[in-house]
Amino acid sequence: MFKNLTQLKKALVPGAKFEIIAHCRPECVGQHRMVNIANTMGFYSIIPDEPQSKVTNANCGKGSWLGWSKSAYWEFDGDTATLYDNDELHTEDRLIIKIRVEGAA
Repeated sequence: MFKNLTQLKKALVPGAKFEIIAHCRPECVGQHRMVNIANTMGFYSIIPDEPQSKVTNANCGKGSWLGWSKSAYWEFDGDTATLYDNDELHTEDRLIIKIRVEGAA
């Protein structure tokens, strides 16, 4: 259960798995990813079962990058976290990504 960005950052450490529930790029919806590298700026994620995928091989093999942004850009609801491109308008047309962290409690 996430109530804020700090809790999400603590959960998304290397090895943590999540599912993309919604995304601004429809082809990403439904992907199961794993955090490869995480730091104070954001994290890289890969598709663990697809070593040759574009996502996994992005950024010289680190994976796809997602910056944390500021907490006002996020919305939390139980085990899901949604990032928007706007700190005030949290609408579907402003959605970047919505994830469900696997094993979040």
